[in-house]
Amino acid sequence: MTVPVDSIPQSIPVMTLRGVVLLPSAMMPLRIFEPRYRQMLEDVLSGDRMFAIVREKEDVSPEEAELELPYEIATVGLVRISKKHDDGTSFVLLQGLHRVRIKSISQEDPYRIIDIDPVMTVANDSIPQIRETLLCGLRKNQELNGMVTAEIIEMLNDIDDNATFFDLVAHHLCRETDIKQSLLEQVSLEKRATYLTEHVESENGKLAFLKQTLGDSFEDEIDSN
Repeated sequence: MTVPVDSIPQSIPVMTLRGVVLLPSAMMPLRIFEPRYRQMLEDVLSGDRMFAIVREKEDVSPEEAELELPYEIATVGLVRISKKHDDGTSFVLLQGLHRVRIKSISQEDPYRIIDIDPVMTVANDSIPQIRETLLCGLRKNQELNGMVTAEIIEMLNDIDDNATFFDLVAHHLCRETDIKQSLLEQVSLEKRATYLTEHVESENGKLAFLKQTLGDSFEDEIDSN
């Protein structure tokens, strides 16, 4: 999903979460239970319904861990669904909108607010060819009973915007948080696309080897999972 850059506020509430990366256009379910985030949600729902998700740095000292140090690049999201439960917690479905760079933390209480600049994606003429190569790899992955499903292929085929296409491929196929954070931070669409193409080709190679080595037992193992 693309939104005008000027619709992104310069200061915005943020959830700083360990092991969590939100990519633009991706949908993220969240359970809001901490008092600070309950207040944050109440405030954003009465306004523009936007807040950011940023990954918390984990390789830090015990003293730094208490500071919830964020990575520099985050994603602003839009609350699509919010359902409050009787116990005061809420279910939220947040859709990523845009990459942003954190300039500073302007508030900590009652919840964190960050000052941000939008991060613009840089694309070139090679993108359509890389996209087609990646699509072929995704179809092959489906044939090999990998992570790609017919529903994912159908969804991706309907996406015209190339940046959205590659972000959603990363969301559905990249399980490691470090990889998602790296792709989030990469401004070059060509480099994002090339990495994803190589990643899918590597996975397909592993699946093809297992299928060749194990034969019918590989298919049975896939079906049982």
